[in-house]
Amino acid sequence: MSSGEEIKLNTSEATPCSSCGGPMTYKPSAHALVCEYCGSIKEIEQTKDELNELDFMGFMESYEKESFNTTKVVECSSCHATSTVDENLKSMACPYCANPLVEQDIHEERYIKPEYVAPFAVEKTQVAEILQGWIKGLWFAPNKIQRGIFSADNLRGVYVPFWTYDMQTYTQYRGERGDAYYVTVGSGDNKRRERRISWSSVRGTVSNFYDDILVTGSKTLKMDLLNSISTGWDPKAVQKIKPDYLSGFITEKYQVDLKEGYDRARDIVTQYERESVKRDIGGDEQRVDDMNTELSEITFKHILLPLYISSFSFGNKQYTFYVNGVTGRITGERPYSPWKIAFACFIGLLVLIFLIYLFKNA
Repeated sequence: MSSGEEIKLNTSEATPCSSCGGPMTYKPSAHALVCEYCGSIKEIEQTKDELNELDFMGFMESYEKESFNTTKVVECSSCHATSTVDENLKSMACPYCANPLVEQDIHEERYIKPEYVAPFAVEKTQVAEILQGWIKGLWFAPNKIQRGIFSADNLRGVYVPFWTYDMQTYTQYRGERGDAYYVTVGSGDNKRRERRISWSSVRGTVSNFYDDILVTGSKTLKMDLLNSISTGWDPKAVQKIKPDYLSGFITEKYQVDLKEGYDRARDIVTQYERESVKRDIGGDEQRVDDMNTELSEITFKHILLPLYISSFSFGNKQYTFYVNGVTGRITGERPYSPWKIAFACFIGLLVLIFLIYLFKNA
């Protein structure tokens, strides 16, 4: 195979259709596998499994001794995103930059296998309607964009890796509480009330339990876009992974490993603890001079969350947009038409001149 040839994946491991033998893929609206050729449906058994949180410290101590899974992954030669090779897909393109993925980029890696998944709930055809609604709301977008450069055909459904962390905190702090009071200063026309702060030293402790601190395992996703649509992803509303749910979608392998994810979660918790300390100090203003936080009962799990991704080029620039695979919420980058902006400014100027004319002649 030549280095530029797009990967052609076999379907030998796909669930075969009992009617025609064709490959079956997961259809979100049906919550079932559907044959690509004859439309036959195979129900996916629904189970209610208790979520299993793994002990983080114990896991890290035995990290090198653990028998991890190995999987085939393919790395994009353009943006370096890594995805696991799904044998149910006929071909693959990078979900982030649309670059064709080639066979020579496939290799095996040792990794921590995800245990839970939030299956796609939004159908690809529904995304087309979501896109059209979003496009109509794009002010000053170039005409070519509004005519449909965003196409659902270019969408790629991706299961994005996430880590979740639980932890108990115990924080000792030292700081100052500020209580506001007012004094009257000046005289005559300059007489006024000024706000002053009375500071007093305080010490104390706070203790909190943080449940499911969510940390993305991807370094390729644009975090500002991801954060704007992450509402609706419930780390507890996940199911034990079944290969059927992954059929027909790309699964990204984590680039942020378990330890780095924990470091990020700990930074998030530290910020929350500082706010908790300020609430405990009370008063009108607070100063936190020192805080020492002890973490315990640290657990984690590795989950996959669904995301539709697409990108397009316009004016020699790449634009990306995401659609939450559970809620259908959309966000993205978009170009602006300088001609439309200039025309709007011209109209605004004419309106301003007209209002000034009316004002002067009133």
